[in-house]
Amino acid sequence: MILQANDILLLFLIILLGFLGALSDSALGMGYGLLSPILLSIGLDPLIIVPVLLISQMTTGFTGTIFHSFYKNVDLSSKHTQDIKASVLFVLMGLSGMTLAVLLTINLSKEYVMLYIGIMVCVGGILMLPEINFPFSWTRLYVLSIIASFNKAISGGGYGPIMTVGQMTSGRESRESVAVTDLSEACLSGYGFILYLILNTFSENLLLTFELALIMILSGIVATPIGALFTKKLRKKVTKKIIGALSITIGIFTILRFIYAIL
Repeated sequence: MILQANDILLLFLIILLGFLGALSDSALGMGYGLLSPILLSIGLDPLIIVPVLLISQMTTGFTGTIFHSFYKNVDLSSKHTQDIKASVLFVLMGLSGMTLAVLLTINLSKEYVMLYIGIMVCVGGILMLPEINFPFSWTRLYVLSIIASFNKAISGGGYGPIMTVGQMTSGRESRESVAVTDLSEACLSGYGFILYLILNTFSENLLLTFELALIMILSGIVATPIGALFTKKLRKKVTKKIIGALSITIGIFTILRFIYAIL
């Protein structure tokens, strides 16, 4: 095992991060991406961090979906339900954004990608706080899915805030928005991980990558039923305010990362 006994503090931190990230993501449809800057700050390579976050979120996303369905936060009973339709179409549209991001990830400036994601997430959070609603539009949500998937593959985060906020400001219920985001993000995270694996981006640290992923998966699976239950209990207005505030926090944090990176 790469992580030795003297890394017990690091082990505990990763377990805690995996739990909190999955709890936030399954409850509010966002928050997992905040793990990326924290893992960067302790010295891990970005080309390890992003695949770790992708494969762990794939697993916890599918687990969260099971519990969202159990608590009736989402209707997956038939292929004809709007939730199934939304999930499938978000995944299909998101594949293009994720493929583009992985292929360009070596050449793009990570700093300016951070700035772009931070501004976008902040704007989405601001739109959540007042009672602002846009007419429902599948086209708008498809475009958001491509953009959110691009963000996800570049940084390991940025999907949940955009898709959850985008659905809710288009009139979809908060519980459905969170659950559908969880499901579509899980599918796209798995696809992104496979792309990174094919491109051989972390072959020199393969064992460490899978060890970190396994730790975060196990701790995250414990958190997902709690998060899904939290989603069920929250009222829509309260959920919108929490998600809006969290989006703004994530956005500001990401912008601060950009400022720190260029100084």
